[in-house]
Amino acid sequence: MYRLLMRPSNAVCDIMGIRNENERGMVRMLVNMLLLTVFFVFLFVAGIGSF
Repeated sequence: MYRLLMRPSNAVCDIMGIRNENERGMVRMLVNMLLLTVFFVFLFVAGIGSF
């Protein structure tokens, strides 16, 4: 489960060529929060639209 959640952010780090583990952690956090925000905004809009 953890690998599945980290795959998009690890791919972004690999594409950007980031090797430092501290920097990878920051980019992972940024990408994961971005994806979660988009997901929850989509759910919110879908929920509001269903009324």
